[in-house]
Amino acid sequence: MSEKPTPSKSPRTPVAAVKAGRGNLGGSTAEAALAERAIMQGRSPLLADGDARNPGLSAFKSVYERFGLTRPKNEDAGVLREWFSEAFGTAAEQKKSLLVDVGGGDRTLELWAKEEGVISLAESIGLDVTGLFMCGPQPGDLDYIKRLWESELFRPKRALLVFNDWTVPAGHDPDRAFGRLIEDPLFEQMQGCEVRYLRIPKLSVLPAIIESGLSFQQVMESAPRPCGTPFDVLRRAQVKRWFDLIESNIVAEKVESWLP
Repeated sequence: MSEKPTPSKSPRTPVAAVKAGRGNLGGSTAEAALAERAIMQGRSPLLADGDARNPGLSAFKSVYERFGLTRPKNEDAGVLREWFSEAFGTAAEQKKSLLVDVGGGDRTLELWAKEEGVISLAESIGLDVTGLFMCGPQPGDLDYIKRLWESELFRPKRALLVFNDWTVPAGHDPDRAFGRLIEDPLFEQMQGCEVRYLRIPKLSVLPAIIESGLSFQQVMESAPRPCGTPFDVLRRAQVKRWFDLIESNIVAEKVESWLP
């Protein structure tokens, strides 16, 4: 059985961690890892997948079935606005942290955030907001974040730039690719916002884990797959190492309190 992180003993202010950025940049995987990290440390975050068509965070079935909120019925703007409001309200009432995978509702989130003043409202009901801004290795991947920031639609006081190594093409060095992004002047222009960075290593066994329906913790603890056998010892070790690297990156950036 894998070693579990030591549960947090100090009180934590509930956090609403909201994913923003272009799709297909590994955001749902990053949020799933952060959710399981919180669970293994003794916390019970709420998970909210806002994509009515294609599962994102809810694709990680084992965890979402236990901690996930009902997904929106459709992509109607009014439905999505109500869904966002209910997700934040439920987290505040239960005094739990919240991980929001916006999915196809990005534009609705932006408009709702501005019209409702969601950041100040969330803080007033006991939720600290962290923006999880997904960044790929191409300069064009920053265009969405630039537009979002300049429009003032979603401006949290804490911005965590999430770089997933999975987005770097084979044969390219992730350190070099993401190093260029960190030097972008955009991050110096994000006035009134504290900016940090989080690297998510590549996990080659990820597709098989999603297909199995198991959580990362279940994989590490040798739980059987639907076929009746657990993942082999090498793959279990890969997942353990992956989690350890993510935790090391979180600690190095000193963003433990930014996350659920």
